[in-house]
Amino acid sequence: MKFKFSDNLQYQEEAIRAVVGLFDTGKNFVRVSADFALRSPGRIIGNELEIDEAGILRNLRAIQAGNGIEPAGETLSSLDFSVEMETGTGKTYVYLRTAFELNRAYGLTKFIVLVPSVAIREGVLKTLEQTREHFRGLYRVGSGAFAYDSAKLSQVREFAQSNDIQIMVMTVQSFAGNERLVMRQTPDRFHGERPIDLIAGTRPVVIMDEPQNMESDLAREAIADLCPLFKLRYSATHKDPRNLVYRLTPIDAYRMGLVKKIQVYGVRYIDPSSLVFVARSLEIRNRKPVATVLVEKKNAGGGYSYSTLTVQAGDDLFRKTGRHEKYEGLFVSDVNKQYDFVELSNGEQYRVAAGENKEDIFRAQVAETVKAHFLKQKELGDRIKVLSLFFIDRVGNYVDGGLLTRIFEEEFDRLKGAYPHFSDRDAAGVHAGYFAGRKEKGKTVYKDTSGATKSDKEAYDLIMKDKERLLSFDEPVSFIFSHSALKEGWDNPNIFQICTLRETKSEMKKRQEIGRGLRLPLDTEGTRIYDPATNVLTVVANESYEEYVGTLQDEFDEAGYAGGSTQTPGNVRAKTTVRTTRYLEDPEFLALWDRISRKTRYDIELKTEEITEASVREIGRLDIGSLSVMVDKISIYFDDQNRIETNFVGTAARPVSRREVRIGNIVARIAESSGLTRTTVATILSRVESLESLFGNPEEFIRSASVIVRQKVEDSLTSGAVRYVPVDDYWSLDLFRDFDSYLTRLLESRKSPFSHVEFDSVGEREFAKHLEASSNVKVYTKLPRGFSVETPIGEYRPDWAIVWHTEDGDKLYLVRETKFMSDGLSREEVFRHLRPDEQKKILFGTKHFEAIGADFALSVKKDLSDVM
Repeated sequence: MKFKFSDNLQYQEEAIRAVVGLFDTGKNFVRVSADFALRSPGRIIGNELEIDEAGILRNLRAIQAGNGIEPAGETLSSLDFSVEMETGTGKTYVYLRTAFELNRAYGLTKFIVLVPSVAIREGVLKTLEQTREHFRGLYRVGSGAFAYDSAKLSQVREFAQSNDIQIMVMTVQSFAGNERLVMRQTPDRFHGERPIDLIAGTRPVVIMDEPQNMESDLAREAIADLCPLFKLRYSATHKDPRNLVYRLTPIDAYRMGLVKKIQVYGVRYIDPSSLVFVARSLEIRNRKPVATVLVEKKNAGGGYSYSTLTVQAGDDLFRKTGRHEKYEGLFVSDVNKQYDFVELSNGEQYRVAAGENKEDIFRAQVAETVKAHFLKQKELGDRIKVLSLFFIDRVGNYVDGGLLTRIFEEEFDRLKGAYPHFSDRDAAGVHAGYFAGRKEKGKTVYKDTSGATKSDKEAYDLIMKDKERLLSFDEPVSFIFSHSALKEGWDNPNIFQICTLRETKSEMKKRQEIGRGLRLPLDTEGTRIYDPATNVLTVVANESYEEYVGTLQDEFDEAGYAGGSTQTPGNVRAKTTVRTTRYLEDPEFLALWDRISRKTRYDIELKTEEITEASVREIGRLDIGSLSVMVDKISIYFDDQNRIETNFVGTAARPVSRREVRIGNIVARIAESSGLTRTTVATILSRVESLESLFGNPEEFIRSASVIVRQKVEDSLTSGAVRYVPVDDYWSLDLFRDFDSYLTRLLESRKSPFSHVEFDSVGEREFAKHLEASSNVKVYTKLPRGFSVETPIGEYRPDWAIVWHTEDGDKLYLVRETKFMSDGLSREEVFRHLRPDEQKKILFGTKHFEAIGADFALSVKKDLSDVM
């Protein structure tokens, strides 16, 4: 197989132009020829630029403005320039091609690619090998590329003296700090010169791959010793994007079809009666030992979900888990860092990475990964070879026939019979592992264990160097196991499944994990595949999908990707203060506020018999499942606010061994959840004919029954049992106060008591633009954060208040809730698509505003056509 590269991908060309344009003087560069036969043996051919820093700054600001990035300041802070590109979109190809373009435009010839790890170095070298003919055909210039090797210093001299393009790939560790390193010594054949001084004399362009991993003081000092002409920084996850010139966010890449779509298989251990308490990690903070633990938390709506908490000695678990009855009376009695355990007040100790159901969960994850692999290969046939990647925490679980090797081979043999591609394969021959280690007396020693097998080098070469062979059906290996070595800098286009087999929470970021498999796949001819149906990455996570997606969303938020359009990203972390305006004293606004600010109270008259009958019917239909490991399968997409949304794909289950369960006080728990009296709850349960199903799985029965009864109570409330009555109290204008918000979430306003309107979605932004432009609207406001309507199911916060002037000269004072879906949907259709809790809150809001005589409605058109 030979990899094929495209030279006309628009987003890659834009990234290249952004860098090359920094040094444009507006004049054509003229390469000056020289008689190199007459040069002295020690002559260094170095890089030079014709442009000064003031010119670079002008170019930088213009490029940033053109790419929707907040322009730099009035001075150039450094000659560092950053390019942000999502993993899998060809970052390495882009910076290598940029080197050739810089040579074409300005005659620059000396380039150093700095990498933080062996994995990234091998990936860069592989790309250089694969693109050699491609770049030769595009540029037709001489070039050389090599990895720095202290045993081959002649390559360093060739780098310094060659007139051709030279690309040297180095790890920072190979020249950082230590004066005993060959790079910093004076070998005899170097005539008293140090290799690092020879390199510095070339004024190389330093290209930093994953620069966030080269930010230590030692690394910065070492890079400065290279005397770079300027530095180019390339990453998907910059911590400090200095002088950003181009950005291709993960959401941009996703929407443009440049990376695979993602689906997540989240694991849940379903034993509702058991006490969920898993010690994830222990550490010392502010001289106190604290533990990160996984617990089951009770939500405000009455449901349950897994949650990660930080606890220390003395913490009340009942309170920290939302008054979850399982934890009543339990507190943390000891967090012991010395022996790595957390002890609870019942005497139970929980050790980090322990868990009696670990093998059940591992087996479920492995089985789902292998099955997904088989199904994907069956779907793709002989066109594309499918690969799967397993991340593990302990090398000892894989090497020497460890737990994961045993589980994998057992599950592979159990499932392979139904899939022709694998039915005759030996399980031991289809997997290989690569783990970072060190050599001791000729033996590879890992962090956790020792005893490397004779096939270690073969596995390393296959995984790190020979991608073509790995993607060939002639090579049986299609399942790869790794610890933390295969993260930034390594990927393979045909990874379709990633499984995180970890006993504790991963220190690796979710974005790093999924980045290993985001690249679009190649067929057996080396051609890139752009079919959206094919390009799906499945992540089999070691946690519930809610946890996984929540953490991934947090990482996107931290990086500044959520909450606005990615087409003009700007400086997404920049904030400003939103201030109040003169409209707070405008007579029309004051008249509007007078009509909508009155408060109410609500009275409830429950129809108990209706609730009882409806609850009995639905509880009687319950089908309570057995104790099991559940795998929820969901696909990920982004809404118009760049927030992650999910769609269910399916669910799988594996039964586990049964244990004793405790029933507890059923009546009290359902009464607390629903708000009904214990007498009413007892009446409901006494009428359920299938009550015996309670004893098969008590906790699941109680939870399901609680949800049903609570739902019936809420249905009764919205069907007429709630009455709103005005009271002699009003919301104060003090709610309108200055606040800080992100620039990307603000629209400047000329008609509002706030200087800017804060929007939560693209739809709200468009709605606000129409309010600003409408001649009918004289004043309006996004209602302030403290304004709310009390309802039996929590606070309701409406969106907008508007003063509308009709064509007849009348003034209307409106309160509007906005929900934007497809433009073709009517108000009634949009309402039916809302979540039940949203529907109920809007109905309660309607009753509140009716009680105070205010005009309230739902609007679904951004152009204001249904505001009236």
